[in-house]
Amino acid sequence: MFSRISKVKSIVSDTVSFSSALQIGDTSYIDGSSLALAIQKKSETFHSADIHFEDYDIFKKPLYIPRLNEPVLSSFSNPNPFIRVGNINIIGISSSSVVGMGNVGHARMESRVKHIREVPKKPEETPIEDSTNNT
Repeated sequence: MFSRISKVKSIVSDTVSFSSALQIGDTSYIDGSSLALAIQKKSETFHSADIHFEDYDIFKKPLYIPRLNEPVLSSFSNPNPFIRVGNINIIGISSSSVVGMGNVGHARMESRVKHIREVPKKPEETPIEDSTNNT
């Protein structure tokens, strides 16, 4: 891994949630996975026991990671061993995300969300007939 030192004056984050990471310092590997069902249902009877991840194809499909088929040649020159950052203000880190200060060797993050909205249709309005008879 690279040999650099990150210096951060201050970091403020309101929220870190749902398989997310706020990584300070070097790490070899970060792996995060978040599965979510977002359900909006207008009904008198709603039972969470009726809902299962395996009922939806998006959660059954294997993770597709494209393969790199071309060689990558890289070289690095780090004349200054420090990465200096002032203030970092973050509103939120969510759903399998990462904010890293430092070196990361490998990061794999996955987030799958299924949105379901079951809202009854409004009853069709009957058109207002023209009461004037222009014949």
